[in-house]
Amino acid sequence: MTRPSQGLIHLHCGDAAAAVHRKSGLPGELRIWRDSPAVGPWTAAEDGLIPLRATWWGLVPVDMGDIPHLRDLARSTEPVLWFGPDPWEQACLLWVLGALPEGTLPDLVPLGIGVGRMAPGALPRCFAERNLLEADTLAEARLLWHAFLQGGWGALAGAGQAALPWLGPALARLAEDHPAVGPGRTRLQIQGLVDAGVRDLPGLMKGLGELEHPAHGAWYGDLFVARMVEAMGVRIG
Repeated sequence: MTRPSQGLIHLHCGDAAAAVHRKSGLPGELRIWRDSPAVGPWTAAEDGLIPLRATWWGLVPVDMGDIPHLRDLARSTEPVLWFGPDPWEQACLLWVLGALPEGTLPDLVPLGIGVGRMAPGALPRCFAERNLLEADTLAEARLLWHAFLQGGWGALAGAGQAALPWLGPALARLAEDHPAVGPGRTRLQIQGLVDAGVRDLPGLMKGLGELEHPAHGAWYGDLFVARMVEAMGVRIG
């Protein structure tokens, strides 16, 4: 189900995706969601989440500009969500759906890869295939979001949502990084690469990308890997 292209606000995940969108010729306003709970700390305290995330990123809370976009989407006659299938973007999508004001029913653009990896000319076709997310889908997403805030990604292993086909695989991958006992998948992979003699960040990113889904690469980013390496006490060049 789609709606007329009036009062459009497009929400993209990250600056690379936004740069592609700007060249697509699509009508409407553009907003960018930058923070992903796929990495870093979280808290179930509603007033503590943004300060906690800001501290982790080395920012002040006022510079965390994602949440105001939700109010813009609620005022739009057609909010449109563009989030790719990798765990980083799906974690962002879950946050957006879980925190949208009640009564906001956005369109979701089906994407096989992240927009940052697409040609601008491909976006209008994807936009034409957008689907309206119904109220029951939003309600289920809110439950999943709050379950994450209470129990972490490990608590969502095996969870998913039929209307969000990439969410289940993303949650499964995120749960692998947060097992009940012992180090997670990414940390073990980093250790394996270090033990094999990889001691520079570009080399680690290349090796880690080859261990992920080919369309996703090292979706968690080099800052996260650098911090994990530091926490492991490993020195890299």
